Amino acid sequence: MRVLEGRPTQLSFENHFEFGYSNANQFGGVEVPFSLRTSAEDKWFIRYGRTQRLPFNFRKECIETARRIRESTKLPIDVLFSGGVDSEVALRSFLEAGIDIRVSTLRFKDDLNRHDVEWAERVGRELGLTIRFVDLDLLKFWETEALAYADRTQCVSPQLLTTMWLADQTDGFCVLGSGENFIVKRLPEDYVPGESPYLRSVWDLFEKEKIAAWYRHFQLQGRDAAPGFFQYTPEIMLSWFLDPIGCDLWNDRRVGKRNSESSKLEQYQQHFPLAARPKYTGFEKVAEQDKVFRAELRRRHTSSDFIIATPVPTLVQSMIPLGSESLAREYISEFSNPTWGSELNLSVEMPMPRLIDGWIYYR
Repeated sequence: MRVLEGRPTQLSFENHFEFGYSNANQFGGVEVPFSLRTSAEDKWFIRYGRTQRLPFNFRKECIETARRIRESTKLPIDVLFSGGVDSEVALRSFLEAGIDIRVSTLRFKDDLNRHDVEWAERVGRELGLTIRFVDLDLLKFWETEALAYADRTQCVSPQLLTTMWLADQTDGFCVLGSGENFIVKRLPEDYVPGESPYLRSVWDLFEKEKIAAWYRHFQLQGRDAAPGFFQYTPEIMLSWFLDPIGCDLWNDRRVGKRNSESSKLEQYQQHFPLAARPKYTGFEKVAEQDKVFRAELRRRHTSSDFIIATPVPTLVQSMIPLGSESLAREYISEFSNPTWGSELNLSVEMPMPRLIDGWIYYR
């Protein structure tokens, strides 16, 4: 296992979000934060810090997160704006906090991501921002620089590499509108495809190992940054889980929902004036080249594509501040069903899940 040396990098508030690897044959199986994978036997782990106070509502926590970031650095704040709703929430949070920012958006050659560029232009006009468009020949990048980025960061996603490149075109404190909570409902054990009603089951937070490549990019450079705005503090994470829509999801009160993706915009719109938009990336227009390049990345970094699933009730209990145990009991009381037993106390490392009858199946 490789442990990175040099100046400690701040990638979340007081580095509350930790990730790294352990190996039974190295370091006695001890979990080593911010280490790199060196073999398929390394086991990936993640840890989140406990909140120091009860969180505000989600909107206020987003704004407070922007303030925390501003207080953490003397550098200009560079927000990387993809044109999507996640990065727009991050962008608006800084503006609501009265913080000056610089905004950069990728613009691919041949208008591959014209959809994103148009949304960035629209948001810029609405908010009176000057968007800096940074041009990139995507296919040439994949042929030249991309593999070096991928090998340094153990990245298996072509899309993540372009964001790393964009970050390198800035010299301030980089903020990525990433790290949003993605929770998934477990496939009930007695589920019958096409017949079962909406059965009660536990929801898990998915933490994807491939997203850690963004963190490693800044880590390897010794560069402070916020690669995951929505997990920069434990308070912003917990505020999402306790938000009415988030709480309804993992308590099975939004019948038919199987993960949080389709509720994300609605949840954001409770707090920020966001317009709905189709989800495009620009990679759709180079799907065949993307497929070939993605296969090469997975060949080079076969073991770097795991997920850790943490039961949401367990996570909420672990993040609520000490002294607020009664609140924890209020939110997780419905999850005392012995049917789930010790599963509520475990985080599980697993390969990328598969789909069964529209469910993300991983149990």
